[in-house]
Amino acid sequence: MQQLDAISSKLSQLALDKIGHSSSSDDQSQNKNGTTPSPRHSVDSESTLTSVYPIVESKEQEICKKMFAPVSVLPKPDELKERLLDNLEEPIPIHYAIYAKLEKCVSKDILQKNFSIVEQTGNICPTLTPRAETALLVSIVGKGTEMMQQHVLDAFLMAIFCTAQTECTDSDMIIDRNAAEPSATQQGSRPDFLFTINGQLVFKGEEKRRGNVRKIALELSDKMIPGCVGKPDSPLKYLLGYATAGSRVIFECIHDDAKMQECSNIINLEKLSDRVTMIITMVNILRISRALVQTNK
Repeated sequence: MQQLDAISSKLSQLALDKIGHSSSSDDQSQNKNGTTPSPRHSVDSESTLTSVYPIVESKEQEICKKMFAPVSVLPKPDELKERLLDNLEEPIPIHYAIYAKLEKCVSKDILQKNFSIVEQTGNICPTLTPRAETALLVSIVGKGTEMMQQHVLDAFLMAIFCTAQTECTDSDMIIDRNAAEPSATQQGSRPDFLFTINGQLVFKGEEKRRGNVRKIALELSDKMIPGCVGKPDSPLKYLLGYATAGSRVIFECIHDDAKMQECSNIINLEKLSDRVTMIITMVNILRISRALVQTNK
């Protein structure tokens, strides 16, 4: 995770340097003509970025508090597939160079509602911005060990769950891997990824290097203690989870004595458009997970 943060910072700086270099070249050209430098204007066909201004402040805490807030109404299991694609409450600030890449494969409506341009708003999130950008751009290792492929998924987990862990101080969020979890997991079994809020398991994952992602998802319920979710007297209404087979990801809702139902289509992280879907889905899973714990209070 620390290595990913270092990569995130480097990618963010490269984006800034690229834009800054272009801006400096424009300014120098104008100075030769004896004119006063002015903000650089984009020639983007969609006119998304009108001009570049200095970054004046960070509103990360404010943005994250709103973005990661628990949903006001807990979705029913059969509503999850739609609700996991809800637009974010607050757009994620990313640099224009990366926003421009997304314009080629993501609809304008989805892009504008879920991302903002750092250079346009004058705002950057020092933690969330580089982490989200890394998740969007990090390369996939086509061949190699499960651990080598895991770094791509970790980029998404870090962007959303690790950032929320830092910014949402009103909840005790813990992230772990391959750890014992006695409240809902059979003895001797260890989920590949665990996320708990205030001591309750709310989200977990099973990961494999290759295979049928739907068959791999069965491990989510196979490792469960029967009857630990989905009962009137259980701690949670349901449990959320994911399974991966290489670059393919699917999300599941676990309820009714460990029975499951899919709450997403299969997401292919080799596609940039699907990476946007992955980020939006994970933010909504975090918000629903927080509401699950609140509902139990």
